[in-house]
Amino acid sequence: MVTITVCVGSSCFLRGASQVIEGFRTLIEREAPGLVELKGSFCMERCGNGVSVQIGDCIFADVRVEDVESVFREHVLPAVEKKAGCAPNVNH
Repeated sequence: MVTITVCVGSSCFLRGASQVIEGFRTLIEREAPGLVELKGSFCMERCGNGVSVQIGDCIFADVRVEDVESVFREHVLPAVEKKAGCAPNVNH
């Protein structure tokens, strides 16, 4: 299971955390149901950098709703595939 954690502290909330969460929720339901957990967290200590999102050990700052799909495709889906044990298609 891959976990996405979105900061919902005051600063991130005011900068659009709820829209970022909804964007991730929509993508998870459509493309990776049951494989990704979406959580909220208070303060990731990057209050001056916009909405903070943690995927695994990586923290992304200043995530806007228009960034959600690219973050999901570039960072979440590959992590899901790796956790599922998907190996590259290799011909023997």
